[in-house]
Amino acid sequence: MLSTVAVVPLKAPDGAKSRLAESLELAERQELARWMATRTLSALRASGMIAQLAVVSPDETTLAWAREQGAIPIVQTAGDLNAGLALGRAWAEEQHADALLITLGDLPLLAPGEVAAFVALADNHKRLIALAPDDAGQGTNALLARPPALAPLAFGVGSLAHHQALARAAAVEPLLFPSPGFGFDVDTPEDVRRLRAMKLR
Repeated sequence: MLSTVAVVPLKAPDGAKSRLAESLELAERQELARWMATRTLSALRASGMIAQLAVVSPDETTLAWAREQGAIPIVQTAGDLNAGLALGRAWAEEQHADALLITLGDLPLLAPGEVAAFVALADNHKRLIALAPDDAGQGTNALLARPPALAPLAFGVGSLAHHQALARAAAVEPLLFPSPGFGFDVDTPEDVRRLRAMKLR
């Protein structure tokens, strides 16, 4: 069985879900972000496919919480999301992992079976870049790379197309893995309304 490690980036609480500031108070956004992160980490652990799980964040409180969740804390001292993920990619290489899974931390519907099926894509590819798109087909909510050094880091607006282009530049045809759990992230008031309608919390 391949050794796959996972990295989840998390913001500091005061920056949690800032795009929801017009519809949710800061305390509500913080509570929502922590709840979603808990569900995301739980799905990763329960998949049975992750050898080690790490959280990268600039916030000490978040990293202390991650440690309580059984995750390895990676301190980010500067830079943006992709800079933090570069630290996670370097950590994965230090662990001599066969593959690296990067998963954003706001996937409340993510199921262990989806994680297992996604990670299993690496079994038959010595060089792989697989992408789990958001429901809009614009962003990347998870990325799987074998080996970890192959992972392109272009998270942000329009990241799916950017990741596909970087994969092809590395002579790898990217695989797409659309799924309900990986696809649904919470970025807009409409996403919050959909989440509330599901009555998960």
